[in-house]
Order: sequence, then C-alpha cells, then structure tokens
Amino acid sequence: MIAVIKNGLLLIGTVLGSLIAVELGLVLSGAYGDLAGQRLAPSPAIWERPRNAVEAHGHPDLKTPIKVMYDDDGVRNHDPETTRRKRRIVGFFGDSFTENRRVEDRFSLTHLLDRAAAGRFRVANFGVDAYGIDQSYLRYRKYADLDLGTVVYVFCENDLRNLYETDLTFVDGAGTVHFRVPKARPLLRLMGRLRLPYLIIDAYHQAQALWKNHTGPARNYDDRLDRIADRMAAARKQQKQRLRDAYAESVVADITGPAPSTKTLTLARKFRMVLAQWRAEVTARGRQFKILVLPRATDRDVARKLIGPAGPDVLYLSDAMADYDRYRFKHDVHWNEAGNLKAAAMVLADPVFLGGFDAAASAAVLDSGRAAIIAYYDAGGGN
Repeated sequence: MIAVIKNGLLLIGTVLGSLIAVELGLVLSGAYGDLAGQRLAPSPAIWERPRNAVEAHGHPDLKTPIKVMYDDDGVRNHDPETTRRKRRIVGFFGDSFTENRRVEDRFSLTHLLDRAAAGRFRVANFGVDAYGIDQSYLRYRKYADLDLGTVVYVFCENDLRNLYETDLTFVDGAGTVHFRVPKARPLLRLMGRLRLPYLIIDAYHQAQALWKNHTGPARNYDDRLDRIADRMAAARKQQKQRLRDAYAESVVADITGPAPSTKTLTLARKFRMVLAQWRAEVTARGRQFKILVLPRATDRDVARKLIGPAGPDVLYLSDAMADYDRYRFKHDVHWNEAGNLKAAAMVLADPVFLGGFDAAASAAVLDSGRAAIIAYYDAGGGN
C-alpha cells in the first residue's frame, strides 16, 4: 500500500513538474504573452482594469515601450490627482480607441482636450479595450456619482456586434433594458493568467483540424510532405476562426446592406433602446450626453443606421478624417498620434459639441502637439 502511495505521489509530482516546465518554457519563449499578460478585474461589464496599476506596451510601429497608468479608481489617469477628486468632468466612455493604450498619454485625445480646457473642466478617460455600448453604459453607472457634467460615448462599428456577443442585456415587456451580470470565477481567472491553457487549446484545435482534413494515405514521401503542409495550413486557418461566430462576423455588412435580416434589425432595435436608456439616465441628472463617431467608413455607415445624422450632440469624425490611412498605425488598425491630434482639432473646432474650451490653450495644444509628434518619431519614440 505504501509503495502504491509513493508511486502515485511520484506520478503526480512528475506530471506537475512537467507542466511547470512547459509553462516556464512558454514564458521564456514569449508565447501567448499577449493573452496571459492581460491585467483585468471582474466587474458588471465582465472585466475592467485593476486599480493603481502600471502596464507597459509596445508601440505598434516604433516598438518602443508605452507606459499606461491606472489610478485608484481603475481609470487611465497619468495625473497625480485621482479621477474621483476631479470636478466638472467630461467623461469619455468607449473601447480601445478611447482607452488609447497604444499611444503615450500626452498624445491621447482625452489628454489633449484636458489641456485645452485649461482647468475650466476636466476630461477623463473611462475607456476599456474591447468594450461595447452595453459595457460602457455599465461603466458609466459605476462612476455615476462622480462630478460628471458631460458623458461622451465614443461609437465604434464593433459596438453592435459586441452587444450580440456579450449578451449582457435583455428587454422586458415594458421596454426597460436589464443586465445579466456574470459571476466572477477565480479559477478561470487564474487559468487565464497561465500560458499552458492557451497551448492546450491551440493543440486541440490543430489536432481537430488535422483529423478533419485527413484525406487518406499518401502514395510517396513527397506527397506526404505536401499533405502535412496542407493540413497544417488548414489547422492554422481553423485556429484563427475557432472563436469566431459566423453571424457576429456578418453583422456590420448586414446592417449597412440593402436588406438587413430580421435578426440584425432586432439587434439594432435593442442597441437603440440601450442607447436611449443610457442617455435618459444621464440627462435625468442634469448632464449632457454626446456621441463621438470614430472616423473609419464603417464607423460612419453603421452609425448612420443606428444613431442618425450629425447634430449638436453627435459628431462624425469621418467628416474631416475620410482618408483614415493617414491617421492610423502602419501595423495596427487603431488611430496613431496624428489621428488623436486630428480628432482633438475637430472637437475643439466645433462650438456646440462640447464647447467651453480655452481658445488660447486650444491653439497652443494643437501647435505644440504637431511639433511633439514630429520630434517623437524623429527620436524613434524617445523623449
């Protein structure tokens, strides 16, 4: 009996040791670092950034480090003053374009606007990567007790798709939007910080793809090599598609097409109801609600279907940023430093969208911003 126990413990120790060795190997190789390295905290919107955190990211084009700081409120904030202590806040809520983790804070839209306000009010960045309208709405509710004077929802074409994918909302018979809040699962969070689970998922789907694409015995050595290469290519293709939902992939094309499906029209109706309820909650507290539409053609086209035309409360960045390739990174679809500066210039030039900016400070921000971007790239990302 003792021998059996010893052998069992030895087997367990061997397996654990092997798993630890594989995990260490993945860490040293850098594999799956982008997935395991995400620092997230559970929230009603599924996830958010942890408080008092500092993260480092690589610039998409220059590959230099970008420091991202989160304050005691879990908000991206590079100021000594925490967000909760700020007054007369203009809060920007949205996804990765809003959070702007790919640019230094000094080049971000919210920082530029905050400087242009010159203390008349404060501009704060409540964005979180991969958020949609439902998550942004929930994030507003979390910070609703702050001294918010204006809420700016930054619309992205992915927001309609995200509403479908997260499935956080449902509408009752009275037309009120409610949220399904998922429970935090500590074990899953721990597994998500390890790299081995991602390796296992990859291996499973590659093996599955290889099995499905097996076409029988090869006739000679060269044929076997060709077939192995074909199977591996098919495995990689399926691996990329394994988390994709066919309907989610088609939502944008469907809503902007000539005859959207009933399913998409129903989803669009829910989007408008979520937007209307969020706006109503904001305005009921005497606050302003604004919508800033991102500059890509798809952002514009989807927004026209869901939100409507530009107006005092809706600003389309595509009106002056139609050539979006000038304002994005070469190796990333997000807007770069020049894109943030151009967006800031559009907001500052519109007297009714936000208004109240200091004219002299605004001009100085735009002039110094252009010079700073040129110097930044000339120095390869250095200061």
